Amino acid sequence: MESDALTSTEQVIDRNRITYRGDDAGALSRRFRETIRRSYRRAFRWDEALSGGLRRPQYGALLAVLSYWTRNRSEPATVVMPTGTGKTDTMIALFVAGQIPRLIVVVPTDPLRDQIADKFMSLGVLPGKRLLRRAARKPVVGRVMHAFTSVDNAKEFAELCNVVVTTPSALEASSEEIRLAFLAEYSNLFVDEAHHIPATTWNRIRESFAGKPVVQFTATPFRRDSQRLGGRFVYSFSLKQAQELGIYSTIDYVSITPTTDTDRVVAEAAVARLRNDLDDGFDHLLMGRASGIAAANRLHALYAELAPDLNPQLLHSKVGAPARRQARAALDSRAGRIIVCVDMLGEGYDLPELKIAALHDVHRSLGVTLQFIGRFARTSDTVGPACVVAPRRPGRIDETLQQLYREDSDWNQLIRDLSEERIVEQEAIDEFEGGFTGDLVSLPVRAPLPKMSTVVYRTACDEWRPEKLAERFPAERLLTGRFLINPEWHVLWFVTEDRRPMMWEGLAAVEDVSHELYVFYWDSEQGLLYINCSANEGHYQPEAAALCGRDAQLIRGTTVFRTMAPLERRVPTNVGLLDSRNRWRRFTSYAGADVTEGFPTVEAQTKSQTNIFATGYEGGRRTSVGASRKGRIWSYRSAPTLKHWVDWCDEIGARLTDESIDIDAVLAGFIRPEVVETWPDLVALGVEWPVELLEADPDSVMIELGDDAVPLVLAELAIVDPAPGPPIVAVRTPSWEARYRVDVDDNGMTVTPIDADPVVRRPRSAPGLSSLLARYGFRVLLEDDAVVEPPGVLLRPQRDLPPFDAGRLVPVDWTGIDIRRESRGQERDPACVQARALEWLLGEEWDVVVDDDGAGEVADIVALRHDGDTLFARLVHCKYSSGDAPGSRVADFYELCGQAQKSVRHRSDPYAMIERLIHRERLRVGGGRLSGLERGTVDDLYRLGDQVSRSAITLEIVLIQPGLSQTKASEAVLHLLACTEVYIAEVGSGSLLVHCSA
Repeated sequence: MESDALTSTEQVIDRNRITYRGDDAGALSRRFRETIRRSYRRAFRWDEALSGGLRRPQYGALLAVLSYWTRNRSEPATVVMPTGTGKTDTMIALFVAGQIPRLIVVVPTDPLRDQIADKFMSLGVLPGKRLLRRAARKPVVGRVMHAFTSVDNAKEFAELCNVVVTTPSALEASSEEIRLAFLAEYSNLFVDEAHHIPATTWNRIRESFAGKPVVQFTATPFRRDSQRLGGRFVYSFSLKQAQELGIYSTIDYVSITPTTDTDRVVAEAAVARLRNDLDDGFDHLLMGRASGIAAANRLHALYAELAPDLNPQLLHSKVGAPARRQARAALDSRAGRIIVCVDMLGEGYDLPELKIAALHDVHRSLGVTLQFIGRFARTSDTVGPACVVAPRRPGRIDETLQQLYREDSDWNQLIRDLSEERIVEQEAIDEFEGGFTGDLVSLPVRAPLPKMSTVVYRTACDEWRPEKLAERFPAERLLTGRFLINPEWHVLWFVTEDRRPMMWEGLAAVEDVSHELYVFYWDSEQGLLYINCSANEGHYQPEAAALCGRDAQLIRGTTVFRTMAPLERRVPTNVGLLDSRNRWRRFTSYAGADVTEGFPTVEAQTKSQTNIFATGYEGGRRTSVGASRKGRIWSYRSAPTLKHWVDWCDEIGARLTDESIDIDAVLAGFIRPEVVETWPDLVALGVEWPVELLEADPDSVMIELGDDAVPLVLAELAIVDPAPGPPIVAVRTPSWEARYRVDVDDNGMTVTPIDADPVVRRPRSAPGLSSLLARYGFRVLLEDDAVVEPPGVLLRPQRDLPPFDAGRLVPVDWTGIDIRRESRGQERDPACVQARALEWLLGEEWDVVVDDDGAGEVADIVALRHDGDTLFARLVHCKYSSGDAPGSRVADFYELCGQAQKSVRHRSDPYAMIERLIHRERLRVGGGRLSGLERGTVDDLYRLGDQVSRSAITLEIVLIQPGLSQTKASEAVLHLLACTEVYIAEVGSGSLLVHCSA
């Protein structure tokens, strides 16, 4: 090895810097670069590496990559190493031990580029650990920071360097011609923080290395958007192993229940922890994470107020470069112990003393969280355990994160388990894709993503015969060069390329080139063969016969409609109809407004459906499926991987082979949509907000009239004076009301303001409510099990429901209750209907009981209990009697049944329901009103929210109307209840209970 007395030689080309540091520095040249490369022959000391010169994950990754290269150098190798386990030194060891001729390393940020370049220049830990023989020289390292002005300059730069480190943005600064010429000079590509690879600029770089060795290093091989990294997993070292080796410290978690000033509570807890750590002799620093610049500025002022002696620093993209350097210098010198930032000390920032993370805004995905926390869990001689201080979040974040932000969560266990669970999932997909034989040199590295479409054959063979397909698809037709086969899963795919001359005069040299993807999956246990082709044409009988024998039979006819059996409230959106007598119009396709014509009347027996695509509800969630009598089955669901398509095929196969499904009942059960130009002569029961507003963050949407603004969660929609015909809908808040007339005409649904039009204020817009409703419309629930949906379509099931069984009505003792008074109000009236309902619920075993009565309520009373693996939710809707004595007034049930049907939506998103309950409770208490929690606490609501993602949901909706007498219940009331019950069962997989008078 060289001595420690080093000199430095530098050269700059187009403001991009080349550096060599060594005691033998000479003129930089291609010859000098080759001299350095030759010095690595037999220079790596494997005996020292094995005996502890490298950490276990570093040594394992090094061996795994080198081993992989002996088998496959055309597909990227993915290495999973937790943050802090030494990825950079692994890269350096691989560079030397692999004797890589010319390496380029791509990183996400400028600071990381400089950090990795510096490590390569010194060869990292290798010299100090005696991992290199004396002859090994340090490499010439280039840093690309700016555009090259010419191809010649770019090539000259590459020829002088052993290693180049750059960012995608720096490469993109050059023209495409220069960039491609520059990248072509390198033999190998390393990608750091490879979870970025699906991004267009990153992927373009990787694709330019097709057929060359590529290694992708990452701590988190999974993304929130489910995009795949591609390549093959060759090595994975878990967080659990890192903690066992002492590479990671333990992690303490301080859970903060949100209050009206959550940021202050989080900051106080984090500062208190920092002071305790300093008193204990630990050299610790604190980071406060904000999601945006405005929030960071506010937090910096807050920390400056709470801990001026700790000199809080501020760092975000609007802070100038001198101030950034000053902030980092303050941390390094310990002149400041607190830094408030917006993701500015992220990937690659190495500061083990940064030990306390105050997450004022939590990350929204597990991958980013693991990276972030990993930087706090690094160990050194001067630091103790890491600490995370975070508010509990029932909001819409990665469901696996809910387990982390529970009050009693053990981060040391969960961080390890969640990371390992996700990595195992990715490895399973990788193992599936890696099971395919053959090379994909001519195709992108990702496996194919077929549409959710298939034809299905019944087979009787004991083995399939992929080799027989070669007779139909000779090698010269295959873009893949051969079939790609996974023998264990019995999955086969390939891409064809067909060329034929265009029949254009004078353009004989022009060819029509077409490509088609074919995918075959044989389920040997069920004897089913699934075939997918991107052309979506034909049924591929010859291919099925070649694979599984001539007795393979296509599943077709009405059997395919079994796939729709699980859908409740099936609504067709496209129907094809075949007329067996009319030879001039044998086939007709219906869609949109005409789709009902695709279901002929009983008299029209000469017509039959050839294909149907339908939407509906399954398990309380909306879904869709399509099927053709000719045998094709499809869905608009997307598959992120080929394995997901295989799993979908298994679902379809289970339905096709279920002989218990009555196909006639499936076809008869469709709801036929009807476009209406005049409002139906039915009573409107309730109105639902457009889903575009419901899906927004509850903290981000306000509705205001004049100077009075309220959160949307405190606003509700109600029918004014229910009666047949076009309804008047009121938008009601605690302080004002605005009315709208809803009708239909030739142009669809119209929503006209009667009073002043409120404004809906969202983060980037503030339109009038009427303009939003003109775009989205209302969904209006009607009596007789009917619904009007935008833009003016009536959905009414064609069926005769038996009346609700009067024997199931539950009479209640109303002694001491004024049945004409409904709500307790802020005075907590004990003699009202709601008070008696609360007595009943509080006498049962519920974890939480919430009086949520008021505009925007989930229900008048909400009761929740978690038992085993199930969340039980009871939503209670109360209504006062319109008369002094019980009877059977159907008007008493219009609004009540509408509330029940509207609340069904909470079954599809119970997490959002709990989030809404928490938000409304905070607004109640923050506004000086009484708490709605009659049993349990806000912490209990958070705990239930933590458990939702891994729980089955049991929904019960209760209607309480003392104005109904069980013995006098009329046919009209019982019919209305029957329609409500079936709606709750079909849309929400829930049950109905009705309390009344004797």
